[in-house]
Amino acid sequence: MANIHKQIPYGISSYKTIRQDNCYYVDKTRYIPEIEKMGKFLFLIRPRRFGKSSLITVLESYYDIARSDEFEFLFKGTYIGEHPTPEKNSLMILNFNFSQVSPDPEEVEASFREHTDTCFFFFREKYQELLGETCFTMMEKKKSAHGKLEFLLRYAGSKGLKVYVMIDEYDNFTNTVLATAGQKKYHDLTHGAGFFRFFFNVLKGAGDQVDSGISRMFITGVSPVTMDDVTSGFNIGLNISLYPEFNELLG
Repeated sequence: MANIHKQIPYGISSYKTIRQDNCYYVDKTRYIPEIEKMGKFLFLIRPRRFGKSSLITVLESYYDIARSDEFEFLFKGTYIGEHPTPEKNSLMILNFNFSQVSPDPEEVEASFREHTDTCFFFFREKYQELLGETCFTMMEKKKSAHGKLEFLLRYAGSKGLKVYVMIDEYDNFTNTVLATAGQKKYHDLTHGAGFFRFFFNVLKGAGDQVDSGISRMFITGVSPVTMDDVTSGFNIGLNISLYPEFNELLG
């Protein structure tokens, strides 16, 4: 007889993989409506290996407009599968994972640009039919990550489309820079004209536009230090890290 016992998803963060491989999953989807109620731009910090990346994949699977035909498979038997919100499968997902950016001070900016370019490329592959070729042709003319981000969000807003920006491990490389290269190198990234600070300035500015293309933003990390430096105390949203109602959100 074939083994029908569920497996423990050790080392697996992808919610879709967990469902495909019939692994154990402790249903956290009841928190999705609560997350929506807390606001549009949210920030959550927890130590490493607490399940932040797994949560991001749950949110991506739920909100992605390109995954509407997978909803039944991905969420059957879960709380949100029985109690979906109006935003189910209604947003384009722009997903960054800054743990993939090199913390070497000599190559961090180039690595950041390469990572964001990769994310923009796969965003294009998934949503080109919605946004059209013109959007991405114009994006390619922008040299910087913040320039491409600003144009994409403005263009989406002009078309009445909405983007959910997800940033996992936002402070991974900045923490390493601070610990290994010192305060000056870290300061160069996060203060003044630092490229990382300006990236977050664009995110803040996108939320202030009348026809904003950004609908929601969810950021995870291990410390509030970098966020305080790049956004003057995360003035673009709400830090839900210490809210008792989210104590069991992860894990």
